[in-house]
Amino acid sequence: MSAERMEQIVKAMISQHDVLCKLAERKCEAIKREDAQTVSAITNKEAPFVDELIRLEKKRIAVIEYDLGSTHSDATFSEWEQAVIHEDEQEKWQKLYLKLTKSVYALKQANTLNQELLRDSLIWVRLNISLLKPKTQALNNYPNPKGGQSSSSVFSGRIDSRT
Repeated sequence: MSAERMEQIVKAMISQHDVLCKLAERKCEAIKREDAQTVSAITNKEAPFVDELIRLEKKRIAVIEYDLGSTHSDATFSEWEQAVIHEDEQEKWQKLYLKLTKSVYALKQANTLNQELLRDSLIWVRLNISLLKPKTQALNNYPNPKGGQSSSSVFSGRIDSRT
């Protein structure tokens, strides 16, 4: 019974990762088009899928704890598979695990690309802003002897007593 439950959980996780991967691809295109509103909308659409993945991961851990005991909540998929699944079904489970691994990897690659594109966009924006900012330049080529403070008047404030 727990094997059937685990299979449903893993298939649901694959489905969630695939949907997130498609959203990440759409986000990539929006970033390339410099469409911030679409990027924001897609990011908001991702939140329920991420929440569902968190819920599924908790269910997966619960199945592992039920099958292996509460001390093995951090057991890997392979450890659970060796302890619970019969040898004649292990190939099916390994294919299922490989499919999950591929969907997680594809999502990670898409997210890494999006992160790089966003970082590059930010660098581009900062560069353009710095080019538009006026640079303050000294009116003369000599350093100010007063430590950077410029005199506001032509007179230094001294009175010549020789006159």
